[in-house]
Amino acid sequence: MRKDKDVAIKLRKSGLSYKQISDKTSIPKSTLSYWLRDIKLSKEATNKIKARIHKTSIEALIKRNKQQTVLAKQKADKIKKRAKKETSKLMSNKLFIIGVSLYWGEGYKKGAYGSKWKSVDFANSDPEMIQVILKFFEEICNVKKEKIKIQIIAHKNINPKEALNFWSQLTKIPKKQFFKISKPTKYTNAKRINNNLPYGTVHIRINDVKLFFRIIGWIEGLKENI
Repeated sequence: MRKDKDVAIKLRKSGLSYKQISDKTSIPKSTLSYWLRDIKLSKEATNKIKARIHKTSIEALIKRNKQQTVLAKQKADKIKKRAKKETSKLMSNKLFIIGVSLYWGEGYKKGAYGSKWKSVDFANSDPEMIQVILKFFEEICNVKKEKIKIQIIAHKNINPKEALNFWSQLTKIPKKQFFKISKPTKYTNAKRINNNLPYGTVHIRINDVKLFFRIIGWIEGLKENI
């Protein structure tokens, strides 16, 4: 038997991959594949190879995730930058200014500053404010009604059926687009809810990452223009 083949067999039986053996011996992987195809490995060597493959897969996944995170941030920054430039042209539109200002005050923004969840979410209990922000989403953001989801947050004293009917009629959003009614957190002031929120609070949700970052860009542009 050739000496280099004997070395290759020993290395393979020790649990090394074809690439590792090739790096050590300069023998092409194609040759190793032919020489070593019938070699039976011990359980220890097999486990060693499996562990290395698993580790390599995990490392590749982590690297890919990091690359995707970087690309996602670059895309988000590009959307915000473009939206920021749009702001000066839209400043004459009252609905634009009101909508962006409302979202600035009452909308979800953490996704732009590190939080993993990145979606449009506006929460309030004022019926007229909800109507205005919906008009903003539909006319300025060009969001179709079927893309809008609503969640009602209601205290136990509120009749769920009445609350659902109220908000569905007010928003003209079909009941099938409403999430299951949720209870407020234990930190919410129950007295305030009983007196001032007869139909609870609603979250208007639009699952659109691009729109989320566009609105964030508008907010940044509005700050500068004001």
